[in-house]
Amino acid sequence: MARDGQGLEVSNAGAEAIASLDFLRDEWLSFGNRLPEFVAAADKETRCTLLPVMAANLVLSMNSDEGRATAARYLARAKALAKDANAREQAWLATTEAWIGGNIDRCLKIHEDMAAEWPRDLLAGKLGQLHAFNCGDAEALLRIGERLFAANQDNRYVNAMYAFGLEECNRIDEAESVARAALEVDRRDPWAHHAVAHCLEARGRMLEGVAFLEAMSDTWEGCNSFMYTHNWWHLALFLIDLDRTDEALALFDKRVWGVWKEFCEDQINAVSLLARLELRGVDVGNRWADVAQYLKPRLHEHFVPFLDLQYLYGLARAGEQSAVTEMLASLEDKAENAKPFEREAWADCTVPAAHGLAAYAKGDHAEAARLLGQAMPHLSKIGGSIAQRSLFSAIHLDALMKSGWNDAALKILQADDRERPTVPWTKRSLGDVYRRVGRMEQALAAEYQAEQLSRQYARGKAS
Repeated sequence: MARDGQGLEVSNAGAEAIASLDFLRDEWLSFGNRLPEFVAAADKETRCTLLPVMAANLVLSMNSDEGRATAARYLARAKALAKDANAREQAWLATTEAWIGGNIDRCLKIHEDMAAEWPRDLLAGKLGQLHAFNCGDAEALLRIGERLFAANQDNRYVNAMYAFGLEECNRIDEAESVARAALEVDRRDPWAHHAVAHCLEARGRMLEGVAFLEAMSDTWEGCNSFMYTHNWWHLALFLIDLDRTDEALALFDKRVWGVWKEFCEDQINAVSLLARLELRGVDVGNRWADVAQYLKPRLHEHFVPFLDLQYLYGLARAGEQSAVTEMLASLEDKAENAKPFEREAWADCTVPAAHGLAAYAKGDHAEAARLLGQAMPHLSKIGGSIAQRSLFSAIHLDALMKSGWNDAALKILQADDRERPTVPWTKRSLGDVYRRVGRMEQALAAEYQAEQLSRQYARGKAS
């Protein structure tokens, strides 16, 4: 029986099928922009079941109704070729069918089992981490990374995957070390760049983050739109925390929005960046209207709650009230009919958060603070990374401050400042709230620290 480049047996595979699978593995794990070449090969394959199976997973990762329908057709072809499928291939068929059916808990269980049984199947591990990510299960994300790392310590892709799991479990120092080890093998690994960016952001090392990402950005030109726009998005986050919001807005226009406007990941990068800029007082002009026209077809998709909340907020900020009303009703229906494993994500978090975001977009800050406060204890369940979900925490905090809930806002700001004591905006906000509650000495100290940090960063930019 033929084996692929990882030494895994592949049923009914000729040399071209093996070459296509190896190409897919490397292109997917390097976030390359040549994946349509694999789809073309899968469309022509008449013997090997893994090619249409992998094509199904590829289009499912687009998180669209069109992708799901296309995946169902690929799965039907794969099943027709599966007479001699081995155990690993049967597992791929089972998880693909579960994904099409929305049974993500089953997908994740199968992928965890695959990581234990076939840790050299790097795409099974990558997809398993994706399902863990979308389920908000950081521990599973890390478990899969650990199993792959134990069997592939010489592989820079696996280092980056393991590093991301470590970071999402708040093992920041380990994560940075493992990600940088991947870059010692190959500085071009964009997922390792991404993991390092998460670590630097978590520690509030913004100047270092800008320097690091700018130094690596020459390697992103061959990346797909998600990885290209998302790493530039991370650079924009550092710039925002450095009070360089004009540069962050310029990155929105030049690097973050416009590569593939129809793709969900590009859309949420855009929504999140505009929202974060507005939270820092930036006028983003008519950019919401452009983004919103690409969000309107997504009102009833409900693939990942984390995505839906950003779609809704983008529509709300664009003033698309009828679309917001329709999407809120659809989310309530989704929550009412949610499977048991996803009920907390949809019913306990997404529905109140969505109504809270809609209220915030209309300027009803007290209602936004109340509803988002209900959602916050369940936030990790909606999917996304710690850094990405912080958008909703930031909107909640702003709603608290604008509605005069000073004690609650102060508690959050103090915790933020302990974790990242290098952000001028946090210090200024602390000073503002301290003044409101009559703690003038602490207000003056926070304001002084903010000014000192701003001067330090201005010197760092000049040098």
